[in-house]
Amino acid sequence: MVVIKPTPSFYGDDQLSAYLSLLKLSAIKGQPSLANLNSIVRAHLMTIPWENTQMHYEAAGYMDVAPEAIYKRAVVERAGGSYCFGQQTLMLGMLLAMGYRAYGCTGRVNTAPEATDPVQFEARAHLVLLVQIPNSQLTPSETGNETYVVDVGFGLGIVRPMLFKDGEEMSGLFPPEIHRLVKTYHPGSSLDTTDPSTQPFAEEWRLEINTTRTGQELPLGSWRTLYQFSLNQYYLEEFEWMSHMVQSHPKSFFWNNLAVVLYTPASGESTEGGTKMGVKVMMGPKITYREEGKYEILREMKNEADRIAGLKEYFNIDYPLDAAVNVQNKHGALGPHSWCFT
Repeated sequence: MVVIKPTPSFYGDDQLSAYLSLLKLSAIKGQPSLANLNSIVRAHLMTIPWENTQMHYEAAGYMDVAPEAIYKRAVVERAGGSYCFGQQTLMLGMLLAMGYRAYGCTGRVNTAPEATDPVQFEARAHLVLLVQIPNSQLTPSETGNETYVVDVGFGLGIVRPMLFKDGEEMSGLFPPEIHRLVKTYHPGSSLDTTDPSTQPFAEEWRLEINTTRTGQELPLGSWRTLYQFSLNQYYLEEFEWMSHMVQSHPKSFFWNNLAVVLYTPASGESTEGGTKMGVKVMMGPKITYREEGKYEILREMKNEADRIAGLKEYFNIDYPLDAAVNVQNKHGALGPHSWCFT
């Protein structure tokens, strides 16, 4: 069992108030319950885009994921979001400020293209949060020992807190999508996992999904690994170093692609109080929208002017047209090498 102690936040009360106001959740301040954790995750996904546009459209080409930097970009300026290290840093700080017990751990993303392929883990390059509910906010059905996986930083991943339990399954964005959490080991581990005294040192957790990259349901009993993480705590300084690797390594997804994801209320649903969501995705030369029973290409982009216009129209990320000069000759530029999984 994981026991997380209360920890002070690196954000202040005024910053928490501004964040909750942005999410239109000011009324839940001071009430760190499971229900409100669900509300925060949903509202965050629909308000702050998962994206890496700064790497490609700004002259510095740098994603600053330090707490004050991501707070300024996402909450104060409302200029955009970040990828996992920025998104989860913001979420971690705000959850701590709300009174939740939480910490960050890291994982390896599976880059194997097909579900039937053996897992191909990259270096640790993803940030996962583990969260517990304060005893004062527990419902009669909760014991206080429950831990939840929170991840607003994977783009197309889990969309609500997931109970941290071996074999736990949770519905995804819409049917037939299901996520599963399983206890496992790294396939390349040198530790003897048949030895009970060694197992805790090798133990990791794997988040899986029952669909392909393009959303088709896998055969019954088949699962595709999204990422695998361990429970060791990592810290803000390490988030920044890992982020630097992610945005500067030539093999990194973010080095090679400009990508944006933003969730929206599904048709007929309200922003506050609704349950179903759709998702807008910019990847390669297309902007697409998916919700249950619906798939639509919102825009096909032929050049950087098209993409800059699409960022503003569908994601409220605003760049001047001359920002296109910063992406020239980069792998993220629109061109014949661009690819799309949507």
